[in-house]
Amino acid sequence: MLAFEALSLENQGVRSVLGSISLMSCNRRLVFRLGRMGFLLELTDVVEVVDQIKNDIDPGRSDMRQGIVSALKFRKSWIPAVDPALILDISSTLRLQDKVAVILRGFEGNWALLVDQADELFAAESFKPCEIPFLLKTSATGFYSQIKLLNQEPVIVFEPERYYGSSAVAV
Repeated sequence: MLAFEALSLENQGVRSVLGSISLMSCNRRLVFRLGRMGFLLELTDVVEVVDQIKNDIDPGRSDMRQGIVSALKFRKSWIPAVDPALILDISSTLRLQDKVAVILRGFEGNWALLVDQADELFAAESFKPCEIPFLLKTSATGFYSQIKLLNQEPVIVFEPERYYGSSAVAV
């Protein structure tokens, strides 16, 4: 369960990370999981975290050339949904409709980042810099450029623009 301080529920299964928490967002980072890998996301573009998407997802509205695996109904309109686990070749035991959606604000409007689990918010100071090992640098080109340590666990700094809305996205 995602532990947000000053969290407000808008609908059942929807958690808002804006509102009272937006004042703290510059000092907070969201940690989410794809498979067993941890990722770190800054809150600047996060709109909401949606726990239950199974009734609001349409895999028939996909465009794999752009990395879009489906569409998600969010606030009465359909937005693109991207699953970075597919792009990164990370195995997940969750079906598409059982994933968690992190709704992000983008240049063309909102879009959904499908993740296995949204852990919690951490203070920016909780993360320590970490050098990417040489062998990972060559395989990671295009998908991430930074790794940080959280309690001695490496977490990848997630850069949304590398996954949607960019010509670098290739599935």
